[in-house]
Amino acid sequence: MKDYLIRLLNYELWANLRVIDSLETIKNPPARALAVMGHILSAQHVWLGRITNESVFVSIWEDIPVSWMAETAERQHRQLTGHVEGLTEPDLVKTIAYANSQGVPYQNTLIDMLTHMSHHAAYHRGQVVQLIRPMLTEAPVTDYIVWKREVI
Repeated sequence: MKDYLIRLLNYELWANLRVIDSLETIKNPPARALAVMGHILSAQHVWLGRITNESVFVSIWEDIPVSWMAETAERQHRQLTGHVEGLTEPDLVKTIAYANSQGVPYQNTLIDMLTHMSHHAAYHRGQVVQLIRPMLTEAPVTDYIVWKREVI
């Protein structure tokens, strides 16, 4: 299971970088596209804090300049994969207690948290691509299966 989660995180980085690369090619990307991509990265940072039980001073709708997005995605990928790599298989199904952005307490396993993060980001990447598609000659393709074909 740990190898699968690392693979999911690797896919996540690849997909995020594809969208970020496209945003960087647009002279004036839509503010909403930048906000949603920033949300993907901010939410990932918040979930990282929940997973590692570390305080995070970022809101889930943090403004991130497009010029910082790739580095932010890569840094968070290193942190998440480093954390997962250091865990044992039984650690993956241990319950992690955390509070949401409204302070409501919850408990989930790491597997559930990382699965949520992947689905959440995929949903919002689709929104970003929809917003920027008219400005591109070719929209970024971020499907998991495309990534899988490319990494073989």
